[in-house]
Amino acid sequence: MNEVNELMNDIARRLPDTKEYNQYKNLLDRLKAKPDLYRRVGEFRRRSIGVQLGDKENAIHANNELQNEFRDLQNNGLVNDFFVAEHQYCRMIRDLQEILLESAQIETGFLEE
Repeated sequence: MNEVNELMNDIARRLPDTKEYNQYKNLLDRLKAKPDLYRRVGEFRRRSIGVQLGDKENAIHANNELQNEFRDLQNNGLVNDFFVAEHQYCRMIRDLQEILLESAQIETGFLEE
């Protein structure tokens, strides 16, 4: 198990060297330099996650209301760039997770029944 831990730690140490992480971190820092905008983006992100995890029947309506309420963020270049960078970084982490799960060969057929 030591070898696996070393590999995982190596991956964790290398994440900050990736283009995806650096773009995300740079834009996050720029956003944090504007506290009011940063708070507004945080509020949008919290509420967006709530919509995604909430009532599926009303999700489209709730998402549309949220988009309308925060329309000003959609017109802000820094915010848009941040959301793109965050998405790319999260996708990289998700891809890593999928690779690990696929190679682990854990039986999950019971989930399909």
